[in-house]
Amino acid sequence: MMPTAALLAIGNELLNGDIRDKNLFTLSQRLTRLGFQVQQALLVRDEPDAIVEAFHLLLTHQIDLLICSGGLGPTDDDLTLAALAQAMERPLTFAPDAYQHINEHYERLIREERLDQPSPEATRRKMAALPQGATPLPNPVGTAPGVAMRYQTTLIYALPGVPEELEAIFAESIVPALQARFETAAWVERAFFVSCDDEAALAEILHDVSEEHADVYIKSLARPFFSAGSHRLKILVMTHGEDATQAESRVAQACDDLQAALQRAGFDIAPDEETTIS
Repeated sequence: MMPTAALLAIGNELLNGDIRDKNLFTLSQRLTRLGFQVQQALLVRDEPDAIVEAFHLLLTHQIDLLICSGGLGPTDDDLTLAALAQAMERPLTFAPDAYQHINEHYERLIREERLDQPSPEATRRKMAALPQGATPLPNPVGTAPGVAMRYQTTLIYALPGVPEELEAIFAESIVPALQARFETAAWVERAFFVSCDDEAALAEILHDVSEEHADVYIKSLARPFFSAGSHRLKILVMTHGEDATQAESRVAQACDDLQAALQRAGFDIAPDEETTIS
């Protein structure tokens, strides 16, 4: 059975529209290609009760993996770890190894003459306060370490909200851990284009082919009416498989049947195709 995942992004700036969230997109894409089914994604404000409620909501679904982003820094509105500790009914405890990582990061910045002195002791200790039983993850880009822990059957990761930091920790620490723990699946995604002024005209054909290929996801990407015909509609055909050969075979068969059905209906299929295999 495919492992399941949920995502949580935390920050007022995301919901105020000050910053466009990138992390949910990145994590959804990477996890899908690792063989996970991402079931839910939430955005919440920097408010303790809202964060605790979000953790409770996601954890009640007994997912295999929960990754949250944001709220690990030194300021008063960085509340993720305290809220996670409350949600799991665990105390926050000082983690010496996390503190060491934070100090080493500041020492490196001072050596590189990017800072004159480290941050105040209180802020460094705040970033090193983790839920009991949590393990810090090295942050090769920034200051606050990532955090890994378990709650019942769910593996939880808390990551910084800065996209470059999140992506570095995910690639270096989380991907190897997930590949070791879960059976990963191959992901194949193929795209092609069809001349069509109205996406609705394709709906019945896509439905019928999808019924014949239940293990393949077929999706048309809508465009405004004034641009659809000139730029063509993009069709995505994608699936997971036990290996790349199986997944690619499923997608190829679905594409063949779909393109044949579209051509019988009088639609022009663009000759260029894009395929993603991971």
